Amino acid sequence: MYRRASILITTTLLIVSMTLLAGCGSMADQEPSSVKYVDSKADLTKTATHQQFTERVLYLTDANGFVAPQMVGLPKSSAAMKQVLSYLVNDGPVSNLLPNGFQAVLPSGTEVKNVTTDQRGNVIADFSKELLDTPAASQKQAVQSIVWTLTQFQAVKSVTITVDGKALDVWPSSKMDVGRGLTRADGINQGVSDVADVTGSEPLTVYYMAANKGKTYDVPVTVRGVVDSDRVTSLINALINEPATGVLISPMNPDVQLTRKPQIKNGTVSLHFNNAIYDNKKAKTINDQVLRSLVLTLTGEANIQKVSIQVGNATKMTLESGKTLSGPVSRDFVDATGL
Repeated sequence: MYRRASILITTTLLIVSMTLLAGCGSMADQEPSSVKYVDSKADLTKTATHQQFTERVLYLTDANGFVAPQMVGLPKSSAAMKQVLSYLVNDGPVSNLLPNGFQAVLPSGTEVKNVTTDQRGNVIADFSKELLDTPAASQKQAVQSIVWTLTQFQAVKSVTITVDGKALDVWPSSKMDVGRGLTRADGINQGVSDVADVTGSEPLTVYYMAANKGKTYDVPVTVRGVVDSDRVTSLINALINEPATGVLISPMNPDVQLTRKPQIKNGTVSLHFNNAIYDNKKAKTINDQVLRSLVLTLTGEANIQKVSIQVGNATKMTLESGKTLSGPVSRDFVDATGL
């Protein structure tokens, strides 16, 4: 049994209890003194309903140094963007919510002074000077944590980081370029690609898995993929062929192949796979995490909102969890159902 499947089988029942990527909404400023860790999405929803908490995604660093999304329940706040940034500060309010192996990357004592958004969706996030104390080895993760946490909000198109009102174009201690107008297109967790030819490749952000003490979670990684006339095919090939780090896991059988060129129409991409995509070929079931990784990866593209999967002539899919798919799947569906 290939490595991906053996890990997935042992963790399938635990995936639902992991924190997931979430959407956006408005919130109410209050200190999260009553925040408690919730073990399941159902408990989180119940807590949010009765205690006026809402689901937010924080991009934290895991034990391997990867920036990864973790869903938490935060008190509703009218200053949602400022609130989520405050939960990225080490030893801050996030301390009561951290999953095993995760930590906030911004230095202790960092203050989120102000967050403003213009009509075009360009956000300026202003921090106190303590942000500059971030060690050189963690500065890239700090920037990615800020940008990816803020861009969970649909209204946010780009992010500029400032310190005491001055744009952080270059990190003073390391001379690392930061720039302005940062987006998810700038990438995340780079440096794990097996492709050495930069000129003959393109950046691709795909969602692998990682595991900590038997629990799995998503890790978005920007790799270099061989330039292909079809970007969707390049993304899927990158997802199938996990990096040789030994830490990141692809949920897909390495024998999976597309049998037709993917087509995008009205925001829906249609994928035709061989039967290697089945986790159980006899029962013709697909592992939930395979669908999850495909949907998270492909809907990260600006022109894709839904993913349709077909194997041979079969358009109706059954997941290992028992769920049935009879049409295109959106990112919201993946999150809402706890896949």
